[in-house]
Amino acid sequence: MKNILISLFALILLLSSCKKDYLIPSDELPGWLKSKISQDEQIIKEQPKLMNAYGGWLRYSWNNEYYFEYHNELSSSLPMATSFNEETKIPSYTDNEYNREKCCLTYVWKGPKFSGF
Repeated sequence: MKNILISLFALILLLSSCKKDYLIPSDELPGWLKSKISQDEQIIKEQPKLMNAYGGWLRYSWNNEYYFEYHNELSSSLPMATSFNEETKIPSYTDNEYNREKCCLTYVWKGPKFSGF
């Protein structure tokens, strides 16, 4: 019984240490976003008190396409919605068709101090 519990604990520890920081499958993320997240993770690793730790990437669906928004609780800049292929950028802080019709909020990545909404 003791060996079974130790093995189970080791398996749980192994699985949790191999977990990716993305909150959705990696293949659902565009390359440009993976790069931005990697940059933020490096900054957080080197200087965990900077505002990058309070940021998070969100994904919405609109017009049969995914759009990504970066939100940071300490930043005064307002998010832009960026399409998967990075060709379309839409201000997500104005009254427009995107903001009225976007749906299906999904968290993509959260900094360690990002509380969400």
